[in-house]
This record gives sequence, structure tokens and C-alpha cells, in this order.
Amino acid sequence: MRPDSRAVHAGRELRARDPLAPPIVQAAVHVFDDLDDYVDVASGRVPGHVYGRNSNENTSTLAAAVAELEGAEAGVACASGMAAIVAGILALAPRPAPLVVTADAYGVTLAMLRGDLAPLGYEVREVDLHDLDAVARALPGAAAVLAETITNPLCRVTDLEAVCGLAGDRGVPVLVDNTFASPALCRPLELGAALVVHSATKYLGGHSDLVAGVVAGGAGPVGRARERVVRMGSSLGPFEAWLALRGLRTLHLRMRRHSENAFALAHGLVGLPGVVAVHYPLLEGSAGEPLARRLLPDGAGGMLAVDLAGGRAAVQAMLSELRMVRFAASLAGVETTISYPDITSHSALSPEERLARGITPGTVRVSAGLEDPRDLLEDFTRSISPRR
Repeated sequence: MRPDSRAVHAGRELRARDPLAPPIVQAAVHVFDDLDDYVDVASGRVPGHVYGRNSNENTSTLAAAVAELEGAEAGVACASGMAAIVAGILALAPRPAPLVVTADAYGVTLAMLRGDLAPLGYEVREVDLHDLDAVARALPGAAAVLAETITNPLCRVTDLEAVCGLAGDRGVPVLVDNTFASPALCRPLELGAALVVHSATKYLGGHSDLVAGVVAGGAGPVGRARERVVRMGSSLGPFEAWLALRGLRTLHLRMRRHSENAFALAHGLVGLPGVVAVHYPLLEGSAGEPLARRLLPDGAGGMLAVDLAGGRAAVQAMLSELRMVRFAASLAGVETTISYPDITSHSALSPEERLARGITPGTVRVSAGLEDPRDLLEDFTRSISPRR
């Protein structure tokens, strides 16, 4: 099937008399009347489920659907995007070892690496993955590389082909956080990644009504990730999985509109009084445009960032004027929202670290929703440059 059809049908093969919509299997445990049958199911030799922490019909269907969309052999659903990242890392680096991570990674990812894995003996090597010479210098002895297709919050596109090529030549697997792009716009496994992770809370679910994560990739590393999810209790619940699968069915449609709206909004904000810079991968003339057009030919998604003159006071002034757009510490819903990295996604970093990454006191992250782009631009234009 072509990608649009896969989004609608991934994860399920309907038989006669099956419900068209998947039922919610809200069960913590399944019953058996044969000991050998239980052993076969529990070991994975035959299909089935024994206990909700191990698997469930809804979570398995979601994992299979995301794996299919990513072109992966297998997938596992997790309680959150961060749970997926931890499971993916431990699948690739089960013992303390150096980890190479993009320096402009999601702030909570950096905080987890520094605050949770480093004390256990992992060495965290923060590197600008856009500097391939720096990547090459950081790879010796590394157990894994952590990259993001589109970084949070400044929306820089990573040259995954080059990074995965360098790492692959040295036998180092690459884990890619594909949350901002989704499999509708990029499939990192085809570019050489070993694992791909998603915060399904975001574009996969798409409606700001669930928290979930997914790991997808080869059967071997995903199997190791699944073992950790089961042992550490970071499994996803059936209702959240059902919601995420429902959202996944319209992913291809939503990503087109998210991309169109973000592109239109980014264009409209360039040069606006009070706007110092606009960060969006496909802006003409931007440093990352050629790479973005090669890696993301179908659109760059709905995320952009804006730097306002005047710092935090200017951000608050804009927020006070916005009528339709609201502040929310998440992204990728149908409604357009803004977030302020200083106090949300990158609050664990020091002001100096944020500045070093290009995040200023005036940086606002924008998640372009599905509204009419003219309404969005009017709301931002009036709020950034109000007429008094």
C-alpha cells in the first residue's frame, strides 16, 4: 500500500464480521486452562496475551501500526515518549558506556541522560550533530548515538544519512527521535537508524488527549526494549493505545495541513516588527533549507520557533494579546499553541546552556494546528505588533 493507505490500515487485517473500529480490551489479565498453552503465549511462541504489563491487544496493535509506518520489523508501545527513549537507549546500551547525543536535543532527554544515566556510569557526550567532524571525534568507544530528525525547539534538521553513515562505519547504532517529523514525513530506519522512537502524545495521537510512546526498529533491539518495558513497568494502557491508534488513522492528512500552516505562518512572521528571527526548516535562504528539502520532501511538519525582541517581557505581552492561540507545555494538537522553552522543555538547562544552543529569553516555540492559516497569522501579527 502507498503511505496514505498504510496510515488508515496499518496494524490490522480485518476479517469477515470483525468490528470496523478496534474494540477496547480493558483487561489486566487473561485466563488459561492449559499450562503448556500459557507457557507458549508467555514466551511469545504463539500469539496471545497473559498480563497487561507484558502486552495487550490495543497496545500490540498500536506498536504494529507504527512499526509498519516506519518500515520496521517490530515495535513496542510505552507509557510515554520518555519511557520509549529510555527503553531504546537501554536496548542499545544495556551497560554503562559513552552515549553521543545531539547537543540541541529535547531538554528533558538531556536532563534524563545527565541526572539518571550519568550517575549510573554512562558518559554523556553532547555533540553538535551538524558538525560531522565533531561527530567522528565523539564516536570512538560509544555505545549509541541519539539524534532527532527535527530538533526541539529550533527545528534544525539532522543529516541522518550522514550521521548514520559515520556511526555505521564504526559499528555504533543510532537511535532517532522522530516525534517532530512523524513517519508521514521521514522514516529514519531507511536512512540507517537502528531504532526510532516517538512521543505518541504528539503527532501520532494528534489530539492532546493521551500520553504514550513507541519504539520501532529491528526485531532484536525492539525485543530487548520490550523486555525492559515489561520489567520496568513502563507499559502503555489499553485506552491510551486505542486513542493513539485512532489518531494515527488521520496522520497523513493532519501532517499535510500542519506543514502547510507552519510554512505559511513562518513566512508571514519573517520581517514582522518585533520578530528577530524565525526558525523553520523550509524557509527560503535558510542555512538548513537544502538539507530539509532533501530529507523532508513532503513537508517539514508543524513546528517552528520565533525569537522576539524584548525577551520574556515581549513573550508575556504577546501571550496576553493572543485570542485564539493558547500557551500549552506540549505540542502537535489540532489547535495552535505556543510554549516557552525557558520554563518548559528546556527549563532543566542553565540560562547559559540555553543561550549556547540558540534559545534566547525571547524564543517561543509554536505548534501550528489545523486552523485557517489566515486566522493564525492575524492573531500572531496583532499580538506581536499590537496597534495601541
